[in-house]
Amino acid sequence: MAGKPQKTPAEKTLAARQVEVLRAIIRQHLVSGEPVASKSVLRGVKLDLSAASIRSVMAELEERGLLEQPHTSAGRVPTDTAYRLYVDEMIRPRMTLQQAQAIDDALERSRGDVPEMLSEASRQLSQFSNQVGLVLSPEIQRVIVKHLEFVRLDAKRVVSILVAGSGVVYNRVLDVDEALTQGELDRIGRQLTEEICGRTLPEMRDLLMQRLSEDQAAYDQLLARALRLGQQAVSAEGLDPDVIVEGTANLIESPEFADLDVLRGLMRTLDEKKTLVGLLGRVLGGDGGPQVVIGEESHVSDLASCSLIASNYGVGDRVVGTVGIVGPRRMEYARTIALVDHLAQALSRMLFEADN
Repeated sequence: MAGKPQKTPAEKTLAARQVEVLRAIIRQHLVSGEPVASKSVLRGVKLDLSAASIRSVMAELEERGLLEQPHTSAGRVPTDTAYRLYVDEMIRPRMTLQQAQAIDDALERSRGDVPEMLSEASRQLSQFSNQVGLVLSPEIQRVIVKHLEFVRLDAKRVVSILVAGSGVVYNRVLDVDEALTQGELDRIGRQLTEEICGRTLPEMRDLLMQRLSEDQAAYDQLLARALRLGQQAVSAEGLDPDVIVEGTANLIESPEFADLDVLRGLMRTLDEKKTLVGLLGRVLGGDGGPQVVIGEESHVSDLASCSLIASNYGVGDRVVGTVGIVGPRRMEYARTIALVDHLAQALSRMLFEADN
């Protein structure tokens, strides 16, 4: 069926009883966070299996790399491969209408203030998942620019203020070689806005470079200054997207992070903007719909015990940013995937309405 994930090699060869036992172990581990023993599995399976059969199946699943035994006398816990199988084949994303409405209402209250709406989106992700909410602000390279203006700080410094069509504002301090009055800066802003309105940042850079490569004698002195200042304002340096993080305190409640070294490493990673931008940027460049990154799939050592569920949001058909949730691998995937998906769609809808 179109759109259905391809079955993994492990799932293709799993017998019905192996699937049932694995599902029971994962569901129990999601609730308790503790290794699951065969006696507990016996109460959770729908098939008519004896305790000995359960132990035999668990050993088979361990051989396949789907279960592991953290301690000699303990039960089993699911591996990254098991959670991948569970997410791809065993669940159906779902959330309540009440939760969806609460998210919509919260975003609606911040409509008109895009930065606050993005912050509210991160808070809602954290609140409804009891995990860490992440929002990658609109990547400047992808947004359509609506307005550009400049404010004089002193003889050598100017602040450029770039406003996207969605309402997101990007500021940066520019060093200038020659002093410009505020009146001159206002005129430059108007001239450049006429040139670049409705274009993306790369399109703006190409246009300004083209103008600068032409015979500058054809321009008056102020327009030549405007082109040079505009080129500084839209250069890629210093315009990295921001990541809004909410709910890091929720991690303290998870037994997976009882080890202080593990918790410190995770907190450090969540504070490193560059790492988060890179991780979420991979989702930004992917296909539409929620994506799930489990454990070591992130290739970030401090996130090896975590999962990331993320989805893109955009304006119309333009993807501009990403929303996501980070938490232990042991999370309610069905509800969390639905939560991320709904919030991304709600945010996209409201940004589209703000842009039109």
